Amino acid sequence: MALPGAGSTTETGFWAWLSRREGALWAVVVALMLADTLLTYYGIERGLAETNPVARAGLERFGYATLGALKLLALGVALACRPLLPRGYTAVVPLSLALPWFVASLINAVVIGVALR
Repeated sequence: MALPGAGSTTETGFWAWLSRREGALWAVVVALMLADTLLTYYGIERGLAETNPVARAGLERFGYATLGALKLLALGVALACRPLLPRGYTAVVPLSLALPWFVASLINAVVIGVALR
């Protein structure tokens, strides 16, 4: 039984278009995850500081393995939550990882470019 106004679990329009490209979105997620990790590593190696307090604490205690562990944790949570979404909306999962990692990579690249020129 559906809630009034809830609609179906099969969407049309933007979400249908995005859903058909979910595989490509996951490839973008992996690329952005690597970009953010490598740019963070590069910046730290050149004397820049990690501003995320959780990542900074992990880096101080466990070293660079923290970068990969945090990314894999986020990826694991996303993959675990994906089946909870209705079919037709699952592309929101890779999108929710890609957007922040894109912004983080962009910020890292700009900070590195400005600080190290």
